[in-house]
Amino acid sequence: LLAVSWAAHGLKYGIPAETLEEVARGRLLVANGSRSALGKFKVAFPALTVVNITAKPEVLAARLEARGRETREEILKRLERSSLAVIGDYDVVTIDNSGALEDAGKALIEALSACRSATVRSA
Repeated sequence: LLAVSWAAHGLKYGIPAETLEEVARGRLLVANGSRSALGKFKVAFPALTVVNITAKPEVLAARLEARGRETREEILKRLERSSLAVIGDYDVVTIDNSGALEDAGKALIEALSACRSATVRSA
């Protein structure tokens, strides 16, 4: 059983239902999701904080091309669909991953630490 499921970029994804119990016990859940599934995540996990990791379109295009899993046409279509903003009523932390990996990594650790602190305070 899945707590949340969605499809993106021709693939299907899901978060196991067991995570609902773990979150209820105060554990922090980190998942790589899709902006299109945020509504489903919010229903399953009402205390959701979205960590929106972005990169400039030209940086993202270069990284996707280097990865070699998509054709140039697929990359361009993906970039057309992508939006850097999270739209809706969500608690959002945005991290720009256009620069050095170390900078984005540090920002991610800080964001997760803040989420963990909030989880501990509310438990």
